[in-house]
Amino acid sequence: MSFSSDIKREILDDFSNQNIKNCCINAEKFGEYITVVKHKKEIKENFVYFFEISKLSECCIRSVLKGAFLSSGCIVNPQSDYHFEITFKSKACMEYMLDLLSVLEFTPRYLKREKINTYVIYIKEAEQISLILSLLGTSKALLKFEQIRVEKNVKNLINRNINCETANLSKTIQVSVKQLDAIKKIREAGKFDDLNEKLKHTAILREKFPNESLDYLASKTQGEEKITKSGLKHRFDKIIEIANML
Repeated sequence: MSFSSDIKREILDDFSNQNIKNCCINAEKFGEYITVVKHKKEIKENFVYFFEISKLSECCIRSVLKGAFLSSGCIVNPQSDYHFEITFKSKACMEYMLDLLSVLEFTPRYLKREKINTYVIYIKEAEQISLILSLLGTSKALLKFEQIRVEKNVKNLINRNINCETANLSKTIQVSVKQLDAIKKIREAGKFDDLNEKLKHTAILREKFPNESLDYLASKTQGEEKITKSGLKHRFDKIIEIANML
């Protein structure tokens, strides 16, 4: 079964296991009707009062949402995407659901599928979809959704850290190669002994640790030769400047 099918099954099981108020039963039927009628005026008169959102109780609002979702709603498996939607045949009924969700402080968007002449309300924010599941009363689906969301967030964080570390390593290697090339050029020109002692010490340190960062090189300096990362960078810039003049 799909993720949406599991949610709908949980909603139906919840209905069958509880003593649902008559008003909520009608609200659920109303939610179904507004997704299938082509014109708002097709809604039976005894359901029209549900259009007055300000007069609805919390349980009836939940039931309207449940009915609409059971009829034509979908929540994509969060493993692949974060996406909630409900389809309507009537633009007026779609606008009613927009208002209902907006009153509940959701920020839904909508589109029209021209080929089949339907209107779709959708939400793509994970936190809002999580709240939708809470309103639908689907605790099992909500738990599964949140577990997947946490796993994805952790994986994304790990990937970002790996990418950042890879980028930093690549930058370190590029800088090191440039420094080593400059030192090699100075040695081959027979000018290494002309460098002052500080630059010689810095060059030898780089040759000893060719693939390490400036932070690492700075940690290897001590005593009178203790120097900061910025100090090392300044010295290497001077070594490269000297090499470029040869």
